[in-house]
Amino acid sequence: MTTKPRFRIMLSAFLGLMPLMASRVIAADGAALYQGKCAMCHGPAAAGRPGTFPPLAGRVGQIAGNPDGKAYLAAVLVNGLHGPITVNGESYKGFMPSFRTLSDEEIAAVLAYVSTLGNSTAPVGISAQDVTSVRAVPMDAAAVQAKRAALQTAGVIP
Repeated sequence: MTTKPRFRIMLSAFLGLMPLMASRVIAADGAALYQGKCAMCHGPAAAGRPGTFPPLAGRVGQIAGNPDGKAYLAAVLVNGLHGPITVNGESYKGFMPSFRTLSDEEIAAVLAYVSTLGNSTAPVGISAQDVTSVRAVPMDAAAVQAKRAALQTAGVIP
């Protein structure tokens, strides 16, 4: 085999791996994931949409500062959230789909990124292991809502 055919085979193999390599790079980029998966509902700066999708900026970091809050946030992304919620005294009736198809690393990256929005503090440490633990205990919409209500009562969710 001459050099040209070997080069073409190697180049073809490399180009075939590009999508896989790109997805791993994106997985570490919570900002890109947020813009691609979340911004259409919660807005580019995570300010929310009145009555439909609650603001995330300034809240996610606060909630994730508590271990139970961190688990709740991961549960929302893994399982989705359905039904009315109240945030800052305003009612929201949107539908948060499950992002179960995202990897634990991707969910952790999104949560870490969103925890920086509206905060002057460093991102909250949300790891893929945190998400793995949540994913191991499947929840339905009612269970996620119940967890939210308990955390609001405890002051974890403002």
